[in-house]
Amino acid sequence: MIRFECPHCGVKLQVLETQAGRKGRCPRCGESTTVPPTPVVQEQTPVPADDPQVPALDARLFDVAHKGRTSNEAPSPSCERDTPGQDSHEPVEPAAAEGVEPAEDSTLPWFIDAFLFPSNLGGVIHLVLLWLLVNLLCPAAMQYLGLGTEYVPFVYTLPVAYVVYYLAECIRHSVGGARRAPEYWMSPCDSSRWDCLTQSVEVVGCVAVCFWPASVYYIARERSDWIFWSLMAGGGFFFPMVLLSVVWFDSYSGLDPVIIMGSIARTFVPYTVIVLLLAAGALLFVKMGLSTYGFYRPPPLALVFRLVQLYLLFVAAGLVGRFYWRYRRRLNWES
Repeated sequence: MIRFECPHCGVKLQVLETQAGRKGRCPRCGESTTVPPTPVVQEQTPVPADDPQVPALDARLFDVAHKGRTSNEAPSPSCERDTPGQDSHEPVEPAAAEGVEPAEDSTLPWFIDAFLFPSNLGGVIHLVLLWLLVNLLCPAAMQYLGLGTEYVPFVYTLPVAYVVYYLAECIRHSVGGARRAPEYWMSPCDSSRWDCLTQSVEVVGCVAVCFWPASVYYIARERSDWIFWSLMAGGGFFFPMVLLSVVWFDSYSGLDPVIIMGSIARTFVPYTVIVLLLAAGALLFVKMGLSTYGFYRPPPLALVFRLVQLYLLFVAAGLVGRFYWRYRRRLNWES
């Protein structure tokens, strides 16, 4: 065991030696802290789990299994970010969210429970505020300042980046077994407040990788024939697994075709069901009119449609993450 003090609140912590160099949240103050390197030999003497001087906080810091945890005690959120000195491509399985039941414990049918993913307080607040930000405040700023479409990137980049970031966090949250949306505004494990931009770039990269053949074909031929729609269908089939892999690995190492193809092969039937559900949601999303009113404020009915669109995105993110939670043993990404 490694024994050390939280640099923020001074509480004594102990973790397994294998966690040296990793980052996690202090179970008392909630601040991010880094486990010091492996101590010298004389400090590596085993520490009894019931030592009254050092509470057994390793499980609450990094979700390390230990004796004494009951089946009703949910682990706290763990940090999946690696420190700069570590290999950022090594995955760490996210833990279930604190106070949230695992997906298997739900008494509702999974399909109904999936649609309740953004129904908690944090999900509803994010849903309403992000909807108002993107569909009312940003268009109002464009109109009030008299800005043309050339200024769209300056007005919309950060709001849209945060929407994409939160959707990625929804996937990461449900990957750990959470059945409801994250409560926080920025991930408590983030070392940088600009993390929302980097995650947005990762998600955009997933879209580009899956749909660039269809985009190139459309630009070159300027028509949407059966070849175009075949390329779109192929990209749409691989996109959920590509997105899940990149979010889970938290890097573009998740784009490894061996991982993608092997994972789809091992979960082909349930994965195909998820793809069909997401395709139906995407069709409904498009039918509601994604860009009918451009970047300016739409009329009231269109505002309601855009709220439903954002709600469907939240549900889709929860479904993608829950797919991993249910079939994580088949995927075997921790090895």
